[in-house]
Parts: sequence; C-alpha cells; structure tokens
Amino acid sequence: MNSLFRISVLCIIFFISLELAFQFKYFYEEAFYPSNNILPSEKYLSIWNKMSEKANSKNEKQRLFLIGDSFFDAEEFGGKESYVPFFSNWLLKKDWDFFNLCLQGTSINDHQLIWKQIYDKTSNTYVFSIKVHDINKLDVFPVENPINSKNSSKNFIYNLGLRNLLKKSDLAFLVKDALHQFYMWLNHTPAPSTHLYQVLLNPSQKSLEKLSQFLFDLDKREGKVFVLINYPYNFKYDKDKLKSFRLFRYFESLSFENLTLLQSPIIVNEKGSVDWRNVHPNSYSMKKVFNYLKKEISEQK
Repeated sequence: MNSLFRISVLCIIFFISLELAFQFKYFYEEAFYPSNNILPSEKYLSIWNKMSEKANSKNEKQRLFLIGDSFFDAEEFGGKESYVPFFSNWLLKKDWDFFNLCLQGTSINDHQLIWKQIYDKTSNTYVFSIKVHDINKLDVFPVENPINSKNSSKNFIYNLGLRNLLKKSDLAFLVKDALHQFYMWLNHTPAPSTHLYQVLLNPSQKSLEKLSQFLFDLDKREGKVFVLINYPYNFKYDKDKLKSFRLFRYFESLSFENLTLLQSPIIVNEKGSVDWRNVHPNSYSMKKVFNYLKKEISEQK
C-alpha cells in the first residue's frame, strides 16, 4: 500500500514538474524575448511604412503583394515553412516587384488597414490569406497585448497561479488535440464545442456579413485579387462532408468579377501540416498551393 502511494505521489510530482517546465519555457519565450515587446499590429505597420513609397510609386511595373499571417510565412512559428522564397524567386524571373506583407500574429483587420493604403493600379496583383479560425473573430477588436514591455513581469507572476496554469495546461491541450484528431478521422467533422466546429459548421452571421463586405470591397480593386481560405492542414477533409459545412457552402455561393477565391482543401486534400498538432502548412503543401496560385495568376495576366 505504501509502495503504491509512493508511486502515485511520484507520478503526480512528475506530471506537475513536466507541466511547470512547459509553462516556464512558454513564459520565458513570450515574456522576455525582445521581439515580443512590440505588438504584431505595430510591427506590421512599421513594415508597411518602410516599403510604402516604393509600393505606391507611379511607375507601371507589375507588382505582387503577398498579404497574410503565419499561414503564408511561418518562419517564426512552427518551422521554416514560407511562401516568400517561392514568390520572390518566381517574380524575380518575371521582373515583377514583390512586396511581402505577411506577419505572424496579424489579423484580417490589420491586413485590411494596409491594403486600403495601397494605391490601386491595374498592374497590381494581390494575394491574400484568410484563416478560418479568424472568421468568427471579425466582430471583435484586437485587445491589448497581455504581455508587453510594461507589464510582462506582472503578468508572468499572475499567470503562475494554479487556476491559470490549469487553463493553459500543455498536457490538457495535448490530450484534447489527440482526441480531436481521432474524432476528425472517425467522423470527418471537427469535434463539437471546439472553435473549429463553430467556425466551419456554425459561423457567426454577423462575421459572414463583415467578411462578405471585405471580399466585395476587394473585388472592386482594379488589380487582380486572389484570396486563399486556409483551413487547418493537420486534417484530411472528406469532400462530401465539406459540402455539409456552412462555411464551405458560403464560400462556394459567392461570385465575383475580379476576385478569385480558393479554398485550401480543394488544393491540398490530405494531411500536410508542419506536424500533427500544428495547423500550418508544411513545405510540401506550400509548394502545391504555390503552383496552383502561380497557374491562376499566370492565366489571368
């Protein structure tokens, strides 16, 4: 009995130590790295300010703007996967100007603020990334970054509370992700009560209305517009089940004059993520999507 009790205590201590190791690693990276002192929105605006003069110059040279978040450029999140080398090498051969406006942590709201500052021209091509996770968040304005140079120490201490550790438990997320993978494999739909389930099967009507307005505003641009809707790449989607997703049907129902809308499962309908938990596309998926985009762009020029 005593032996069983000791083993139980040791197991509990082991798992608590493991969880604390995860947490300290998380807080060390997020709270103390200098790059995290700047909000992604602020960094994004800074990137645009540096290139805006050239991007809005009066010459008629062909330009391509790659606009998105970590789904287009995951070099700082989940690996070295990025569309940027694909586009930069291809456009260098075509003698086009290339403007990389992809940044991890930015949202559709950030992207909208920037593209409105781009002088529209028929010689411009815009390639947008929209991840499905953000669609139900269109009603919500970005909140203040919980971790910045002014309050990182305070938040670090506060978040070490037991309740917050449990809420952010990496072990709990690992179990949840494993169960979600199994459910998706078994039923070909996201597990109920998950954020992905809400977005794909029951997206907010208000968010869809805002998204429609955003897309139809893009459609009014003189240049060519391509919008890639990125679903999580760590799942394989059943094509028949896709048609039962309200969000998929919504995109299929839209028609535009100048905008080409693409949904990632139609291009890469297999597991093609950085790893089984990471939703971002790996190099293979990126190359496949890039070749598809390249073909679409070439056919319309």
